[in-house]
Amino acid sequence: MPRVPAYFDAFLAAIAQGAEIDHVHLGHWDEPEAVTPSRARAGFAEAQARLSERLVAMLDVGPADRVLDVGSGFGGTLRALRRSHPAAALVGLNVDARQLAVSLRRDAAPMNATWIAADACRLPFAEAIFDRLLCVEAAFHFRSRLAFLTEARRVLRRGGVLVMSDILLTPPPDGLAALSDRLEADLGPWPAKWVSLAEIRRDAARAGFALTVHDATANTGPSYHTIAPDGRADRTGGAILRDLHRSGRLRYLYLRLAA
Repeated sequence: MPRVPAYFDAFLAAIAQGAEIDHVHLGHWDEPEAVTPSRARAGFAEAQARLSERLVAMLDVGPADRVLDVGSGFGGTLRALRRSHPAAALVGLNVDARQLAVSLRRDAAPMNATWIAADACRLPFAEAIFDRLLCVEAAFHFRSRLAFLTEARRVLRRGGVLVMSDILLTPPPDGLAALSDRLEADLGPWPAKWVSLAEIRRDAARAGFALTVHDATANTGPSYHTIAPDGRADRTGGAILRDLHRSGRLRYLYLRLAA
């Protein structure tokens, strides 16, 4: 199995102490320019729920669709989907059995939800079995975006849709090796860190998808007040993302890929 990002150890430890963590992503702010640091910290969980809701809306799930969430984390997005689409058949897939165990514990009666430990680039399903696929802020961890997109297309029925959020980084002129090392240590695995939208478009076309892109970079900005507050001396992976965001070298995209 691929390596699990080390930062999940801290989340799992917090959950073991009683923390309620539904989502592990940057969140979405409708009016980011009006959000103060204190409001960003207080409203972070709501922003995370809002991002998941936006991606679910882009999926356009039918009443009885089969939906796969790849990189399902602690199951927050699938739980929201279950509330809004009680007749849909939902599958959460994650490389980390510990995260799946949290999802199961928080889903005492998973009537229409199944949880599976597997590799996103080797999906353990037959062809054309799902109507919708979701992947929230996880694809950059996968061995290969193209391998994942190819597998996603294989398991989607004709006319199916994959919706995902992804982070694209443009390399700065200096200090690239040190930045790459820190990102890998804190936030990896991140096999292809410096990727352009043109490359994403190429991979989507090669996998057989028609791609629509929505740039949500500005809508994630306030979240850095929570994950990487200003004034700290340590140069964490989160701080690197914050600085790349502020310098225009990070793009946060919502992608809709139609089969």
